[in-house]
Amino acid sequence: MIKDTSIAWKTKVAFLDARNMFGMLNGTGQGTGGPVSAAHSVGGSEQTIVLVGAQSDEFYDFFPIPWDMDRNEDFKWRVIYSHSTTHADTPTYTFDYMARAEGEAIADISSHESTTFSGAVSTVANALGITDWVATNSSAYITSSDYALLTRLTATYSGGASVDEVELFGIEIQYTINATSSDGRRHTTEFEPVG
Repeated sequence: MIKDTSIAWKTKVAFLDARNMFGMLNGTGQGTGGPVSAAHSVGGSEQTIVLVGAQSDEFYDFFPIPWDMDRNEDFKWRVIYSHSTTHADTPTYTFDYMARAEGEAIADISSHESTTFSGAVSTVANALGITDWVATNSSAYITSSDYALLTRLTATYSGGASVDEVELFGIEIQYTINATSSDGRRHTTEFEPVG
């Protein structure tokens, strides 16, 4: 592995699959509303999604912080979904997270930060929807000792969407790679495990 202080900053994207979130148990969400996994409304697509059944549905996950994530740079998030009707709805999502280090108790998310996105869906039935990126202020909350983020996406406002119209694929998290060394010299080999 080569580490060099002249390497350009890059980003990576991690995908949190709604069906496989740690807040899901046997296909049912443990958060408010108990959202459920289901077949996509386009049966021939053979896709499985999680239905946003009602306003205030919550989607929880456990996200180990990637070993190459620069904790001094704020990460961003966005929602990947489809909308099964032609209604011109404008839903709102709130994304909360809380960092946990080894030895800290797992708990409901009660601190750190909430960020929100609101935007119109496509009026093409069953169109793939991708929200804009939303920046967090994570650099103020994630420390060098933290191992993971507890995350929660809340369907804060339906924006006119009816029950089960929004079909959630998952959440993407974009983070900056910490790809440089701080000692001002080139390293051509690395024997220690990553992380």
